[in-house]
Amino acid sequence: MIVIPAIDIIGGECVRLSRGRFDTKKKYYNDPVQVALKWKAAGASWLHVIDLDGARLGEAKNLGIAKKIKSETGLRLEFGGGIRDFDSLDRVLSCGIDKAILGTKVLEDSGFLKKAAQEYKNRVILSLDFGPDGRILKQGWQKDSGYDIYSFAKSLTNLGIERIIVTDVSRDGMMEGINTGLIQSILEKTGLELIVAGGVTNIKDIVLLKELGAWGAIIGKSLYESKIDLAQAIKEANK
Repeated sequence: MIVIPAIDIIGGECVRLSRGRFDTKKKYYNDPVQVALKWKAAGASWLHVIDLDGARLGEAKNLGIAKKIKSETGLRLEFGGGIRDFDSLDRVLSCGIDKAILGTKVLEDSGFLKKAAQEYKNRVILSLDFGPDGRILKQGWQKDSGYDIYSFAKSLTNLGIERIIVTDVSRDGMMEGINTGLIQSILEKTGLELIVAGGVTNIKDIVLLKELGAWGAIIGKSLYESKIDLAQAIKEANK
C-alpha cells in the first residue's frame, strides 16, 4: 500500500481544514515547498497536492506552487482543485504533474469524464468526496452532487477506470479514525482500487486499510499534528 502525504494550499500557504469547512482553516507552514521537501526526507514517493482556492473558485490558483514542488522534490504528484475544462487539464499536465485529480466537473458532465478517461488514461484520477450519508459532494465539498458513492463509483468500471480517490468528508481533519465498515463496503460493492482519505489518524488506521485491501492512504492533519510518523507509516504499509 502507498502512503501519500497531503499538502493543501490556500493563498500560497500550507493549511488544513476540518470536514472541508473553510472557516476551520489552520495554517501550518508558509511555504508548501519546504513541507514537500520534509515529506520527501521522510520517505514519501507521492504527494497529494490540493489547490483549495481552485476547488472553491473553479479555476486553479496555486498551480505554480505545485510546479515548484515537482521541480524541487522530483516526487510524483497528483494535483487537484479547479480543473473543470480541458484547457485547465492540459495546463496542469504540461507542468509535469503526474496525475490530475478530477472532481466537480466529472460529476456535472459525464461527457467530460468519458473523454478525459479515453484521452489521458492513467494521467487523470477521479476523486469522490462523500458525506456521512454516502452522498457525493462537489465544488470544494460545498454542494450535494445528486449521486451516491456506491452507484456512481460502480458505474466507472464501464469507462475502464480501475482506481479512484475517496474522501470521507465527515472524518476529514477530525482525527477520529477511519470508518472501516464504509470503506470495506465501497471496496466490495464497486470492485475499484481505492486511495482512501479522511480520518486516517494513526498507525492502526494504516494497518487496517492495508488489511482491507486499500491501494493507498492519504494522510493530512494527523501528519501535521504529529499523530502519525510518516516514515513509520510507510514502513508499515510496505510490510
